[in-house]
Amino acid sequence: MPLTFTLTNNVQNALSLAYSIGYDGKSQNPVIQNLSTVTIPTPGTFIVLQQAVTSSGQVYACKTVRVYEARPVTAQYSSCGGGKISLTLTDDIISRAYDQVEIKWGDGQSEIWTKGNSMALEHMYASTANSPTVSITGLYAAGTACEKGVPFQLPISFQQAQLNEIEIKSVEMRGDGTLRINYQGVVGIPTEIKYAPNAGNYVVDGKRSSGGIQPYDIKNQNVNQVYNLKLSSADLCQGTRDSKVYSSMTLSGQSSEGENVLSWSRYPDADGFAGYDLLRDGTVIKSFTSISEITYTDKDVQCGSYSEYQVVAKIGDVVSTSAPIGIKAEITSPKPISAASVSVLGSNVVLIKANVPGSGSNGTYNMTIEKADAGTTTFKKIITLFNQSEYSDIDVKTNDISYCYRISYENSCGQKLPPSEPICTMLLQKNRTTLSWTTPLPVLGGITGYDVMQTGSTSTADVIPVKMNTQYTVRLNAQSDLEYNFQIRAASTDGAFESLSNIINFKRSAGVFVPDAFTPNGDGYNDVLEAKSSQLQSFNFSVMNRWGEVVFHSEDIAVGWDGMVNGMNAPVGSYVYKMTFVDDINQTVEKSGTFMLLR
Repeated sequence: MPLTFTLTNNVQNALSLAYSIGYDGKSQNPVIQNLSTVTIPTPGTFIVLQQAVTSSGQVYACKTVRVYEARPVTAQYSSCGGGKISLTLTDDIISRAYDQVEIKWGDGQSEIWTKGNSMALEHMYASTANSPTVSITGLYAAGTACEKGVPFQLPISFQQAQLNEIEIKSVEMRGDGTLRINYQGVVGIPTEIKYAPNAGNYVVDGKRSSGGIQPYDIKNQNVNQVYNLKLSSADLCQGTRDSKVYSSMTLSGQSSEGENVLSWSRYPDADGFAGYDLLRDGTVIKSFTSISEITYTDKDVQCGSYSEYQVVAKIGDVVSTSAPIGIKAEITSPKPISAASVSVLGSNVVLIKANVPGSGSNGTYNMTIEKADAGTTTFKKIITLFNQSEYSDIDVKTNDISYCYRISYENSCGQKLPPSEPICTMLLQKNRTTLSWTTPLPVLGGITGYDVMQTGSTSTADVIPVKMNTQYTVRLNAQSDLEYNFQIRAASTDGAFESLSNIINFKRSAGVFVPDAFTPNGDGYNDVLEAKSSQLQSFNFSVMNRWGEVVFHSEDIAVGWDGMVNGMNAPVGSYVYKMTFVDDINQTVEKSGTFMLLR
């Protein structure tokens, strides 16, 4: 096999010839081909239909062809060290083609196997001193065109089969309830495949005598049931052995608020246990070394996504795999944004940060930010971000006003959440030696308190906790740095977020500025002589003319001289001022100088 034969035409003066191979004897429209040779791949009986076209029309002829198998019948054997062997003919298309098989045992004895009988035969050799060769030949019934096929030579060695080689190599429960095992078999050793529900009685599902790695399927089982499996083997010398017992695995799971919660059966035997591997879509996502670790929450899934999971128990070099389960990640009640903050990064930058629920590495979402000036209720959308939870707003003046923000999002399931409560930047201001800042919270969910961060021009930074107070009085003395920066920090209750205010510059000794000229002419520019300072505790200011007469006096730095004396314009010229003030560290300072009055 295969058989190739030549087609010979006996029709005289044929104009054309065509053939149909394997004609069924009745079809009106057989497939016709131009052929000169035919190859038959398998044994059997075939009808060859010939179509010839002559000058008088079409003529047909049929020929029945019988193809005989000639390939050898193969076999396997086993022995147990004595003279007895067990031989098993291979049950395949070749052996099924013959009517009989002749077995010559190599010791002068022979045996005829007839189709339909058991394909397992036994033979006892009187001597094991030599290694005989069994000759196996397929035979056809008398009267057929072919007598026999090619012999198969099988050398015999008298060795006892090693039953301890027969072991389970892997166990897999499939989704259709088929329990697939792969095991190592030994040629000619009958091996029973047994299974039992957990703690139940064993049932023999089948028996095999093949060698090498063998797959075997136990069908129609419950994928949610744990089964114990083992192999039972017996050799020709009445030796018996049960393999080590291995168990199947079960896996279950469900979606819970966008996370997939999984649990699996605890492997029943700790002997040789190496660990579990949890697979998602064919890839290991987590490994476990403890036999008692049988649950896992997969947070790295996207809402609306479908994932297929399996768990694999590793016992030495054997693996037991559960049936796959599919889970669609869903959120019954999406959570609003509950963690966010706003923080001043500079005079023209505010950083907005948020934690979006369900925003793992596989999660997608749109986050929308709205903004309003503090004290107003009109929020306007400034941006929508895709899979981003931070944004820097540069359209701000953080030293002048406070800004409030609201944050909302839409998850990958298309569920939209309403805006969060407003969170507002802290606006830090000073009034002489008192610092104060705005009270609306800069962190969503509340804060633990405020810290005043004081950084001197030469000294190290100090962090001063003030609890929930929103004012702080600067405490300086003559030994303090000449200049400081102050900033307020607020932290969330869980420590995950913080917010910073704008920075205020503070000089230790108050400087008072008096201009060297002013023009009280009513044009609205430089019409009043004013002293400028913001850190004085008290203030006393006098203006004298060239004869030493006091023409103006004030104890309020906000009140300046308008160039009038007794309701009349003071003369143009030079004047003298004297002032006494107490600064922020309680020092009394006296200062004098001159200026010009111009019109």
